[in-house]
Amino acid sequence: MVDRWLAFCLLQFVSAVLGFLWGFYVRSPLFLYIGGFFFSLGVFAITRWGYDRWKAKQKPRRRK
Repeated sequence: MVDRWLAFCLLQFVSAVLGFLWGFYVRSPLFLYIGGFFFSLGVFAITRWGYDRWKAKQKPRRRK
């Protein structure tokens, strides 16, 4: 089974490709910006810092 984090990263890059392709097809800079946003989100998620931040949110908090 694929880890949810890996699926999230792959989804960001797929969304970026779709945004870029649609932006080139309709010649709209808005969709190119949207594709760039999803690409940068995917790059952030793939980095170790992004992964550590995501994992820290998944841990249950201790109660005092």
